[in-house]
Amino acid sequence: MKKLISIIILPLFCFVTLTAKDRSKTIPALYQSADKAKMNQWVDSVFDRLTMDERIGQLFVVVADGSSSTSNTAKIEGQVRDLNLGGVLFSKGTPTDQAELTNAVQRVAKVPLMISLDGEWGLSMRLQNTTQFPRNMMLGAIQNDSLLYYYGMEVARQCRLMGIQVNFAPDMDVNSNPNNPVIGNRSFGEDPERVAQQGIMYSKGLEAGGVMAVSKHFPGHGDTSKDSHYTLPLIPHSRERLDEVEILPFDRYIKAGLSGIMTAHLNIPALDKKTQPSSLSENVVTDLLQNELGFTGLIFTDGLQMKGVSGEDNHCVRALLAGNDILLGPMYPAKEYEAVKKAVADKTLSEELINEKCKKVLAYKYILGVNNVKPVETKDLEKQLNTPYADWLNRELNKSAITLLKDDVSIVPLKKLDERKIAAIAVGATSDRTFQNTLKKYADVTLFTVADNEGLLKLKKDLESYNTIIVSVHNNKGNADAAIGNISEGKNLILTFFVVPYRMTSYSQSVKSADAVVLAYENTTLAQEFAAQAIFGGNVVNGKIPVSVKGLFKVGNGVDTKKVRLSYNLPEAVGIQSNKLDSIEFIVNEGIKGQAFPGCQVLIAKDGVVIYDRSFGSFQYDGKRSVTNDDIYDIASMTKASATIPAIMKLYDEKKITLNDPLSNSVPALKGTDKSDITVRQALFHETGLTSFIPYYMDAIDKTSYAGKLFDRSEGSPFLAEFDANTWARTDYKYKSNLVSSKPQDGFLPLADGLYVNRAYKDTILSSIASSTLRKRKSYLYSCLNFMLLKEVIEKEAKEDLNAFVQDNFFRGLGATTTTYNPLTKFDKSQIVPTEQDDFLRKQLLQGYVHDEGAAFMGGISGNAGLFSNANDLAKLYQMWLNKGVYGDERYLSEKTCNLFTSTQSPTSRRGLGFDRPEPRTSKSSPTSISTPMNTYGHTGFTGTCFWIDPDNKLIYIFLSNRVYPKRTHKGITGLAIRSRIQEEIYKAIKTSNGATTIN
Repeated sequence: MKKLISIIILPLFCFVTLTAKDRSKTIPALYQSADKAKMNQWVDSVFDRLTMDERIGQLFVVVADGSSSTSNTAKIEGQVRDLNLGGVLFSKGTPTDQAELTNAVQRVAKVPLMISLDGEWGLSMRLQNTTQFPRNMMLGAIQNDSLLYYYGMEVARQCRLMGIQVNFAPDMDVNSNPNNPVIGNRSFGEDPERVAQQGIMYSKGLEAGGVMAVSKHFPGHGDTSKDSHYTLPLIPHSRERLDEVEILPFDRYIKAGLSGIMTAHLNIPALDKKTQPSSLSENVVTDLLQNELGFTGLIFTDGLQMKGVSGEDNHCVRALLAGNDILLGPMYPAKEYEAVKKAVADKTLSEELINEKCKKVLAYKYILGVNNVKPVETKDLEKQLNTPYADWLNRELNKSAITLLKDDVSIVPLKKLDERKIAAIAVGATSDRTFQNTLKKYADVTLFTVADNEGLLKLKKDLESYNTIIVSVHNNKGNADAAIGNISEGKNLILTFFVVPYRMTSYSQSVKSADAVVLAYENTTLAQEFAAQAIFGGNVVNGKIPVSVKGLFKVGNGVDTKKVRLSYNLPEAVGIQSNKLDSIEFIVNEGIKGQAFPGCQVLIAKDGVVIYDRSFGSFQYDGKRSVTNDDIYDIASMTKASATIPAIMKLYDEKKITLNDPLSNSVPALKGTDKSDITVRQALFHETGLTSFIPYYMDAIDKTSYAGKLFDRSEGSPFLAEFDANTWARTDYKYKSNLVSSKPQDGFLPLADGLYVNRAYKDTILSSIASSTLRKRKSYLYSCLNFMLLKEVIEKEAKEDLNAFVQDNFFRGLGATTTTYNPLTKFDKSQIVPTEQDDFLRKQLLQGYVHDEGAAFMGGISGNAGLFSNANDLAKLYQMWLNKGVYGDERYLSEKTCNLFTSTQSPTSRRGLGFDRPEPRTSKSSPTSISTPMNTYGHTGFTGTCFWIDPDNKLIYIFLSNRVYPKRTHKGITGLAIRSRIQEEIYKAIKTSNGATTIN
């Protein structure tokens, strides 16, 4: 999307007046912008061809079923021909059906039809499979009015694609009556000035997009207790009150130069002493709307099939006499058409009046392009309607409306996740669990769903161990107020409402006792998603409630919060077009098809926003178990940079180690050896002289259990286990019983299913490292041994094992729930992606046990490998580094330490302090793509993983796979350059999007 959106300063009251003779009148901007000569020429040419009967027909808009069936199409075509209709308003249907129907009726119309939409929240109010924008009351919470303008423009774009020229929106009623049965969440709120401002901004967007806005329901339907669909509501207020509240938004709208208004069916004694619908009142439609307020645009009646007017005698004739221009939706169009013809014939209606109104309708048809109407293109129509931009804008609207009504103890955004045990309980939730699922992206949250008060009370015992409760209310059924207080006693309580604001009165006791109250207004997927993000600080919260809630909240209440964690959104949120990233799926599928890996996770975060988080393929090539974003991967050597490095950084921050400290200070096995002076810095740079690998397992194998050699270059009994591309290992050996056991016993740690290694074997590995041959030069050579030794340094200084240390100091606080060593202690095997079919050492498919042999024989916890995670949880750690040591509004590392470790590079190689970096020398192969900036840091992993953090672009890229399934000999991931090709596509997307899709 090559689109740069920024604040547009839109003067709310920019309008053009008529001549000095009639300065009180306002010419709508659409009319003013028309080429008058061409308009008048077209209007006159059409008008002159029409008979009086046909001119009458131009004043009728019928409501038609949206089905494109043969019988329905024939019915509407007949009405268009017989009545010479001016327009059609289609009721519910699908985009394709309505498009086909529109094309059919336009073909038979003598004068092109004005197609209208009753779409207060866009096409989705009437058409399936279209963008479901929020209703006005939710929009009323938004403080950035520019969003309303762009919303109007997008609705207009969609309307034009559908061949629609008029939208009966916005609803500009001031909903000052909580018991209003018909307006409610259709209104922007109860503050007349805010209703006016937001309605005008939306309307300006519509008309900038070439669609007429029709504000309704003049002079104001917001303070009624009756529904005009079923009766004639009474508005008992004085004229002064009407001017201050009900009429004010319409007055502002008119002065802003907007084009359409719909008149309501209301009984308003202060405006007309005669008991009749205001839509039929000359006092209201002509004297007030046109003469006093100066409106000169197109005036539509509200639906004439409504019982608030349909029982009135001769209501269509009276509506025209009152001053309306267009008769909308009479129950019996042919009958009312004949009634108007008769009224003209008997002079009740003058021909001059009909001619004037017909020309006015034709003029607006010209202005709206109806004169050049083209068939609606049905090919890919739904795709054209539901663009990524529409989706993004919808998300922005939902995000910006979320309102934090109460935050007594500053609990939102949630902090100190390591001290919280969180339960989320959905009351009355449907099958849509987006709210709870999004909460789980941020922290370890236990989920419950109940139907009512009784269901909540049954959870009390289950909730005893939790200290933080998030209760979400998803519908108006039942009342769980008392139970919420009961189950949350002594705990932090956050209430989240997915209902209209007024319904919170049913939960007044819980609202008053809650630590925080979040209002999301609607129980939609997006409202649920952004409410959850708000609770954890994924986005800024600044919504303000647009109505009062008796005894609880006043209009305008709302607490502002800042963004402190990753958010989840579309690429458009950071100025990247979604389709620019489509190539990632192609590359991934190429890898899966080529059996480079059976499945993977790909995550991209930019500017603190996760813009791409997808899983592909399966656990194994059989396709039986698809990979999800929640699944956990063995990240292999990414462990070095995701566990060992943050631990070293923490100890460095606390001045417990320096980079020049010898490793032997913490690793006694190195003392007195040629490795005693190896420093922390040298180990981080891989410049220690240590060999790249030693066979960690050899000392555990009983050499007396087999005769001959352990490996051979060719397959054949007993060499049946493929070790690498050129080596086969024998399988008939046995382990030393004191070191490896097939049964659990004290002092032994899991090595695999049914296999346990002596805890003391770690010392054997360290002794092997200490006695290994040291290279003469301490030049760069990548070696896992360096990080196995660094792990010992960490544990010596931290006085706890590496897993415990990184959990205590990073992962629990970050909410990185799945990031852990030995994942089977926390998660079911079914959630962990398998790695290799290990026929040599462990003789089984490895699933939940670390793939790396060294880490495995260290008990699963090592500095070089052993960490498991999903991509989402790793992103939190990496974002903390991008934030210079801060995440969730909590500091984990000093900015100085972050800068040192993430920017320092070895003077002799591409390596950083523990991190890998792009290769600056063109003669060497780089682990990154060609466009990756030199400031980028990260790491790859043997199992087919990588992460890269680019501070220049505030970018995180994570790729997790199990390329070693079923064997490590699968090297297609390297041959196809999957990881770097995906990375390059990210940079291409950034470069070619050329702009930001942001609204400030």
